[in-house]
Amino acid sequence: MANSKSSTIITLQNFKFIMISVWIDWGTLSDGKIIKKQFAAIALKNLTTDTHIVHPFTDFILNYWQARKFNTQRKHALNTVKFLNYLLFNKRNMNIRSLADLTLMEGNYFLNSLTSEGQSRGSVKDNERTLTYLYLWLSIKGVGTLEETKFNKKETHYGKYYYESPFQVIYPDHRPSNVEHAFPIRYIPLLFEIAILVARPIALGIYLQMFGGLRVGEIVNLKRTQLRRRVANGDFLFEVKDQNFRSDLKDSSGSNSVKRSRKQRVFQIRDWGESLFNDHIELFAPTDKSNALFVNRDGKSMSGRSYRQYFDKLKRSFIEYLKLHGDSDDKLIAHHLSMMSWSTHIGRGTFTNMLAELAENPYDIAFPRGDKSLLSSLSYMSRTERMRKKLEEKFNNMHGLYIPKLIEKSKNQKEY
Repeated sequence: MANSKSSTIITLQNFKFIMISVWIDWGTLSDGKIIKKQFAAIALKNLTTDTHIVHPFTDFILNYWQARKFNTQRKHALNTVKFLNYLLFNKRNMNIRSLADLTLMEGNYFLNSLTSEGQSRGSVKDNERTLTYLYLWLSIKGVGTLEETKFNKKETHYGKYYYESPFQVIYPDHRPSNVEHAFPIRYIPLLFEIAILVARPIALGIYLQMFGGLRVGEIVNLKRTQLRRRVANGDFLFEVKDQNFRSDLKDSSGSNSVKRSRKQRVFQIRDWGESLFNDHIELFAPTDKSNALFVNRDGKSMSGRSYRQYFDKLKRSFIEYLKLHGDSDDKLIAHHLSMMSWSTHIGRGTFTNMLAELAENPYDIAFPRGDKSLLSSLSYMSRTERMRKKLEEKFNNMHGLYIPKLIEKSKNQKEY
């Protein structure tokens, strides 16, 4: 009987804080369609029963970042969860019986432990920002030992406000990044070729990233009908906005959302975009009534996670191809890319890098990228046209006419 009772004892080791994604009915359109909105919530998980409940700490996230995008909420929720679990794990060592015992010392210990673990300087500072607002929120709630007046409010040059950190942190030294932000330009046509062969459902997406700077979340939110028009020179003009195609997915990655709604221009280079677009429309049609431009193998609108899986397959295939069939320079590039960290965002980075090589001023980069500050500045359209022509000239002597030829040859292939 004693053994039976002891087996049912619940301890702190049975629980941990987690971040969860929650979809809420946010409104109704005139046609009766429900508008859904994604929020990041904090939950307490019972590891024994594998169940969880939403925790009141969720109010902290919503109090400061309810109006912000899911990715922002998610970042602060994950930072908060990390700190709360640190307190749970070290509860006895730090002699903390409840949040009423919380002092700045525990925050200092936590942040400096991140430095000791080898976290990047940016990650430590990011956690420090979250912790500053968490302590402020607790002080407003009357929890802990700090008073709200202890937090210094500062104004930025742009008229916005922030709170100074009350913590004493030893930051990690700056270290070289192993993240590759730009893809070697002369290999872009070859990347398209291999994408058509091994990751065909996202071949068009790779083009939209490389020549329009779109993010993954923006690509998987495109509809087939959202190509509003093509400008006189053949460039694409997409309307980018959240569609909430996959509210059925509890996707905690944040890769299914649009950072900012806008009209985004995508350069037409050597008719590659036109060929890839027509080929894509012919081969991939949605079966879930979403009218999504990008779909998975089941015909449902593609998630950001699925897109990344296709990209990872393309990445491996590209590096392997250079290693097996390339010359000495190709093999060096393959080795470099295999040693560096890079993912789908390299498309936007490459687009920015190409613009930077040709730009005469910062506006030549900002407008084609769809940056907010110049979104409505039509005076830069002429500069955008000049940039497109320069980009096209750069690719005129690369790999002949690979893309249209390869599409024609592989019309009936289904290697995805």
